Amino acid sequence: MGKPKKGGFPAVQPTTKYVNIQNGEIDNATIAWGDSIVWMNKEPVGHALAALDSNGKADPTKPWGSPIGPVGSPTANSPAFAFQWTQPTPPPPTSQVFPYGCLDHPNEKAKVTVQIKV
Repeated sequence: MGKPKKGGFPAVQPTTKYVNIQNGEIDNATIAWGDSIVWMNKEPVGHALAALDSNGKADPTKPWGSPIGPVGSPTANSPAFAFQWTQPTPPPPTSQVFPYGCLDHPNEKAKVTVQIKV
């Protein structure tokens, strides 16, 4: 197996990034391949996140996890959503950007940038 790597791919120890949804906005995030995101809803309404389609609208056929409940509810924080590289080759050295948004609130959009290391 060799020596453990410092940084790079695969992640030595995957981490979780917490992303806020508040005041009608979703924070952008930059993570490494193998890391996860937990969305924390700080609004009184629920949200359903999905990848954006070619027109820049959240696509209901490409959901990102289950809907997130309103602040104070048991589902106000999403389950961890992992960004795994699933190809047989290592990930590209350039960052990959994943735009997404809220199905229920079309103006709430953000992006996740995934790269070999953070």
